Amino acid sequence: MPWVHILVTFISLLVACAIFYVFAATCFKTVDSKSILTNLLTVNAVFSAILITYLFSRITWSKERKLETLKESISLSQKLTDFRRILNKLTYYYKVWADDNAAKSLIDHGKFKHIDFYDYKLSMISDYEPKNKKLIRELYDHQNFKEGESTLYLAMVSLVRNRNNPRYEYQEELYKDFEHNGLYNIKAVEKWLNCEIFGSIWYWLDQNNNYISYHALNNDKEYILSAASRINKKYEGHDLNNDLLKELSDDFNSHYLKELHIRLKELTKGVTDLNLLIITLITVSLVFGVLLPFILLFIPSKTIWHEPIVAVLASINSGLITYFILRFPTLINKELKWT
Repeated sequence: MPWVHILVTFISLLVACAIFYVFAATCFKTVDSKSILTNLLTVNAVFSAILITYLFSRITWSKERKLETLKESISLSQKLTDFRRILNKLTYYYKVWADDNAAKSLIDHGKFKHIDFYDYKLSMISDYEPKNKKLIRELYDHQNFKEGESTLYLAMVSLVRNRNNPRYEYQEELYKDFEHNGLYNIKAVEKWLNCEIFGSIWYWLDQNNNYISYHALNNDKEYILSAASRINKKYEGHDLNNDLLKELSDDFNSHYLKELHIRLKELTKGVTDLNLLIITLITVSLVFGVLLPFILLFIPSKTIWHEPIVAVLASINSGLITYFILRFPTLINKELKWT
């Protein structure tokens, strides 16, 4: 809790001030500053060594967790690739859609070929204004535009390729059925989540069962069903129809894409929480408890500023150790809690 952190910090500062007063007022009258520096070096060397050992053990553990997260992210990315392979087949040919003039001919050619579903959807439901907003409005008002079929096709083809790219980008993984051990860009995943692209595909498929002529895909039927079964074994033996695509879309909308986003966010995190605190403590301890005391050992103790600096170093190190002792049980408890 924040108030606990504030209390611990206050107590540590109080201890540091008390140590400074003791050293500045009385300690140097009975103890030589050089011996104090030697003790600081000894204590902080041990303290830093313990922290460094603990830090490396935590880094090893964190790395193992991230490797597991990486494997899960690759698996989820592969499922997404297989779904995009299915959509590639659905948007690759003419005569697959009930009205090509409202789908492939309108969306993939001419001046509308670079409109992306993200820009289209957000410009329609929010104050978001893409650079091509006028062109999007022109597409919506076009005589061949059909809100259901055209929107569905735009959503599917926007998942297949980057329509904002003025040049067609060949993506080899969409034309084969091998495993692709890559990860999706987290920004692309966030865009798909924000515009609810999978939910839109499910919605328009649910509104009309006749947008897609599945019999036109007989030559690719086995390829599509194989990709669906790789996404989830429950689709083995499923017929190629609207129900299959609706269920797949719903799976990605409600589960797969969100899980992939969670794991990608985890992979983008650097040093956090307890590891960050330990690194900070080690840095402060090495600078104020090892490096500076070591330098001061070679400086004559008779200089007027020598004793005040030694007092400051002693107080900083006392406050640092106090802070660590008070915070450590809470941090360990936090690390061990899973819920």
